[in-house]
Amino acid sequence: MEPTNLVRLKGLGCEVNGMFYQALKKRERAGDLMVVTIDEYLTSQVCSKRSTRTLEKVSHIVGFSVLACTVCHTPW
Repeated sequence: MEPTNLVRLKGLGCEVNGMFYQALKKRERAGDLMVVTIDEYLTSQVCSKRSTRTLEKVSHIVGFSVLACTVCHTPW
């Protein structure tokens, strides 16, 4: 699978996404920036400090869903 297939921008056609990705890659070759593709699978459930799937909802905070690691107790 090509990285251009992974780029999905709401409201833009496939051609625009491909052109946008190519423009980013061109700037990367020029040394202006670095393009990194990220697999977002389970990113909202994995503690970035421990790289384990130990995040759970914090019960004492009302409103938005705040997650905290059950091991290191870091809120996310």
